[in-house]
Amino acid sequence: MLRVLDVARMVLSGAAMMKRCAAIFLLLVGCTVGEDEATDATSGVSVSTGAERLSNCHGQASTSIPASGKYVLTTFGGPGDHQSMSCGGFADGTTWYAASRQRYGCGSKLRIEANGKCAVVTALDYGPDVCVENAAGMPIMDVSPKVSKLLFGEAGAGWSDHLVVTVTEVADGTPTGQCTGGMNPPPPPPMSMTCSSATLDRQVDEGVCVQSATDKKWYSCQAGAWVAKSSSAGCAEAYGFCSSATLGTTVAPRTCVQAASDDTWYQCNGQGWVTPVSVAAQEGPIGACSSMHPL
Repeated sequence: MLRVLDVARMVLSGAAMMKRCAAIFLLLVGCTVGEDEATDATSGVSVSTGAERLSNCHGQASTSIPASGKYVLTTFGGPGDHQSMSCGGFADGTTWYAASRQRYGCGSKLRIEANGKCAVVTALDYGPDVCVENAAGMPIMDVSPKVSKLLFGEAGAGWSDHLVVTVTEVADGTPTGQCTGGMNPPPPPPMSMTCSSATLDRQVDEGVCVQSATDKKWYSCQAGAWVAKSSSAGCAEAYGFCSSATLGTTVAPRTCVQAASDDTWYQCNGQGWVTPVSVAAQEGPIGACSSMHPL
């Protein structure tokens, strides 16, 4: 009995399934068609091997879309397996079609990717049966043999082949067929537009200028690199030395000084003197003190 079922090897379309069930009724008792399947849909899934593992096949298909977009690829239609599809047209293997209209809707465009290649197909049929997805252990995307040939070099694919693809719904106006240029490469990482400042001990944005604690010269952050400047003119922001009456000189940003005027600790933030300063932690409003100058 199981060998005869292997010869059938298809979860058939509504009309086609009933005809074939009648043809093999004397050999296979219990060939059934689900209500939705029988009235307006074709399952469109190709069962390649291991039919004895399939159970609870009632012509019902899952509507769940996996968050990962991962499916096992199977094929239906083509020579000897022409079927009418529930959204119109025939699964004759000459065009770019797919099942899963119960997931995405009739006429939806789906981008299918694997092995650095991709194809865009139109969802035109119902299926596959949940029993096949249960056997595969993954959702199934049932497609024209043209898709399998493009992505994997094989015109036929069954669930037991476990050919995994990534499926993404795309705009309705997307043309079907092989994607131009194959699978789109990932976009390059954005070029860093910030600069690391040892003087400020942090990253600064494009156009920010800092007077270096090393040589007291001005530098501007340009396209992720420091460019020397004669002054802070034209900078988006500027962080320079602070003048200390207590020390009688200018000091770099992040310098912490205990003022002679009021015994209070202040930190140079590159634009003026700010407080409070934690003497124990040796840090102020803009971070760790680069140096400490008590009275």
